[in-house]
Parts: sequence; structure tokens; C-alpha cells
Amino acid sequence: WGRDRMPDSPKGKWLLLTLLCFAGAMVYTFPFLRYSYYDTMKEALGVTHTQMGLMQAVNGVAATFGYIPGGWLADRYSPRKLLATSLIVTGLSGFYFSTFPSYVGGLFLYGFWGVSTLIIFWAPFIKATRNLGPDAEQGRLFGFLEGGRGVFGFLIGMFTLFVFKEMGEGPTGLMWVINISAVVTVAAGLTVWLIFEDPPQGTASESLFQNFSGALKTPQVWVIGLIIFCGYGLFASQSYITPYMTGVMGAVVTYGVLMGILRTYGIQAIGAPVSGIVADKIGGPSIVIGFAFAIAALCMSILLVVPPELQNLAIVSNVMIVLALCVFALRGNFYATFSESKIPMHTMGTAVGVACFVGYLPEGFTYPMIGYWLDTYPGLPGYQITFGYMLALSLVGILATLFLRRINRQSESEEYSRVG
Repeated sequence: WGRDRMPDSPKGKWLLLTLLCFAGAMVYTFPFLRYSYYDTMKEALGVTHTQMGLMQAVNGVAATFGYIPGGWLADRYSPRKLLATSLIVTGLSGFYFSTFPSYVGGLFLYGFWGVSTLIIFWAPFIKATRNLGPDAEQGRLFGFLEGGRGVFGFLIGMFTLFVFKEMGEGPTGLMWVINISAVVTVAAGLTVWLIFEDPPQGTASESLFQNFSGALKTPQVWVIGLIIFCGYGLFASQSYITPYMTGVMGAVVTYGVLMGILRTYGIQAIGAPVSGIVADKIGGPSIVIGFAFAIAALCMSILLVVPPELQNLAIVSNVMIVLALCVFALRGNFYATFSESKIPMHTMGTAVGVACFVGYLPEGFTYPMIGYWLDTYPGLPGYQITFGYMLALSLVGILATLFLRRINRQSESEEYSRVG
């Protein structure tokens, strides 16, 4: 299948989408392994908390400044080559990671992963998904992509966790986790290389400057970037509802962990695909996005007024689940808006790069900002500031979505006028 040629059969389309889900889950295993194995990784690498944070920061900086050139690469080269290369080199780097290198080696690895998992991977990953079906199917395609990544991430995570426990739950167990993940990631890359076909190059030979300037002049790209910014800000911030339930409301820690797992994996696997199907049925992902932001605003309003008492835990838990549904509805429809906005396929990669540069800025400041609020205003006041921030993100998201729909209607009217 190429840029202008979609898979010949529904079976082939869903096979390729399943492969993309698998690839999207595996390629980010190493950069985010610290979220599951933080203490063991810190021990194995022999580094401090600050050094762990700096390694992640190197990854974030490399990724942030690489979105735009990565988008240009996606417009110039085939998804098959870029995705397969990304998976294979990332997997091979895992074997070096399993030797637990020095701090300098860790900095190098995290910087390398910023290049291999985002600059080379992300934009062609999104572009390849868009190319799997017509505009009328974009919602379900991206919805199932997001949900499928969650399912594969959960299954692989559970398997490697089992191996980790069997091997002693220490650095030796982590070494096995890393090596198994490395083998599977390389295998995913080889599978992509064998199954995907090189698309024709066509007009994708434009320079970085031409594609970049074209994306900068397209207002929809900036508005989509703002929508992603608000949605990703909500996604990052919602994790603080769990410590709010345990630390302020008095819920037991195991309850908070259970709700966190449900929010992260269960809701993702269900919410994203369902929202994508709904988007296709009702005529556009931006409608689902607008409603998701509106419901999220209602959820945050409820959290701001419900007293933080243990007897209200059921209310807060249900609000958290509804909010998670909204967040994954957003994540499942972000990239379907490019098709809805008629962004040309030959500049899709660069457009994604520009929008992601704006949209994922919260990745760099959300956690330290909320951490500062919680440290400076301990207990309920810090969380009220956090929930107020999330309410503001929801309201800005509503306005951005309405603005996107208005721009798209104007563009359609102008196009009809020219044709007429």
C-alpha cells in the first residue's frame, strides 16, 4: 500500500493496524521502563534521583526538537523503512542497556531513544495509520490504534513482570526484562519490513523548508497543536487524582493502585476505539473531541466542589473513570482531525511534526509544575490548584475545537466557491 493506495481488503487493513499497534507499544518500552521499574533501574545503573531525571530530560529535549524534522522524513521516505529502522535499532540498543552502562552511557541511550523512537518513528507511524483508510474511517482507525497500543502494552508488561518476579525482582530480573523486550522489538521491526510496502515517492521530494513553511501557514495545524496541548495536559495531570484519593481522602493505597491500572489500561482499551467508531458515525472526530472536553470540564468542576471525605470516594472514583474515558477519547481522535481538516497527504508528516511540537510541550513542564504546587500548598489546596488548571485546559480545548470546526467550514466554503 502506498500514499495514495490503501490496503486491498478489510482483512489486510486490520492486520496492518494490529501490527502498528504492536509496533507502537514495543518501540517505547525502553524510554518509559523507569515508570514501572524505577527503583530497580536506579540501583542497577548506580545513579541518583537527579541523574534519573536528567536522563529522561535528555530524551524529552531530543524528541521535542525532533518532531518537525521527523515529520519531514515521514514525507520524504517510506513508512516501512522508517518504522522498521526505528524498531530494529531501538531493539538492538536494548542489549547495550541490559549491561547497565555508566551514567554517561545512560545519557547517550536516552538521547539516542529520543531520535530512534520519536524523530524516526512517530510521524511515519501517524501517517501510515491515516493511509489505512478513507476519511470516513479515520476516527475508528486512530481509536483502535490507541486502544490496541494499550492492550499490547498491558499484555507485554504483565509477561515481563512475571519474568522479573521469577528472576528475583532485582537487577538480574530487570536484565531479563530488557533483553526479552529487545528481542521482541527487533522482531517487530523485521515484521514491519516484511509486511509493509514502499509507497511511491510522488511529490514527497519537497525540501524541509517548503514542507515546514507550508505547515506553518496552515492554521488548522496550529489549532490541532493546541487541541493536543490541552488533551495531553489533561492526560498527564489526571494521574494526580490517585494520590488525591489516597493522600487527601484517606483511601487505602491498594485501592488507588487498582483504580490507576483501570484508568491506564482498561479505559484506554475500551474508550479510544469506541470514541473512534462514534466519531465516524456522527460525522467527524472534532465533534467527539468537543464533547470530551466539555464532559472533562464538568468532571473537574465536580472534583472542585465535592468535599474530600472518604464517604465521597465512590463519587470521585466514578468521576475519575469518566474523565479517563474523555482523555482517551481525545487521544483516540487527535490525529483523525488532520484528515477532517483536509491536510494534504504529502505534507502530513511535517504537519504532524509541527502540531506535536506544540501539543507535547506539557510533557516537559506538567510534572514539575504540579509537583511544585503540591509541595508549596500541601494537602487539599495543592490539588484544588491542579484541578483548576485541568478545568482551564478543558475550557481552552472546547474553544480550540470550535475554532477548528469554524476554520474547516470556511475552507470548505472557499473550495466550493473555487470549484463552482
